[in-house]
Amino acid sequence: MPTKPDTLTLPNEVEILLAALSTTDNKVSQLLPLLALLQTETGDRSELGEALLNALRLIQSELHAFQILRQDLEAQIGTLTEEMKDLRSEIRDSALMIREMHDALMVPLEA
Repeated sequence: MPTKPDTLTLPNEVEILLAALSTTDNKVSQLLPLLALLQTETGDRSELGEALLNALRLIQSELHAFQILRQDLEAQIGTLTEEMKDLRSEIRDSALMIREMHDALMVPLEA
């Protein structure tokens, strides 16, 4: 007997954003050693070196901002997930109460 396949659950927008931010963090983190190397004050820098240093500093500040954003989003997702679980539990309890009331109302009266 063939088994019924599981339904496909697509990630929501926030999960996609978090995954993208995490991937970006990993890629930019690989550039940070280059930034540390360029930050040493060992003589004159060329215009290209200075431009690269400025770009890496900007990337570093944006990475920090994205990390804070990702942490906030993760916290919000955790909170919303817990709230959703609570709501589902309340809905189940309400449905059970409604079912019990319905069953009680449908009991035939004895004459």
